[in-house]
Amino acid sequence: MSSPKRPLFREVNERIREVKTSFGPDSAHGEILLCECGRADCAERLEVPLEVYEVVRSEGHRYLVAPGHEEPDAEQVVAGAPGYLVVAMRPEPA
Repeated sequence: MSSPKRPLFREVNERIREVKTSFGPDSAHGEILLCECGRADCAERLEVPLEVYEVVRSEGHRYLVAPGHEEPDAEQVVAGAPGYLVVAMRPEPA
């Protein structure tokens, strides 16, 4: 189940990445990003290495979420670390 919040928070996270990387490589080690879950009331912050965010955003069906914010019926957890999970959207039934 995709939420209208997901594209908005992905855009916010993109802007955070752009600002951080414009200051040079020393500032690009860890990012404070917003949870990209489907919950309308969530504004949880995640600390994610920039390299991880780059990989996640390269896959349009993957998102960064806070632990416990995954939706097992719609998503599969494919990776994670303390403080965040990477989820992939399950294909919608035909």
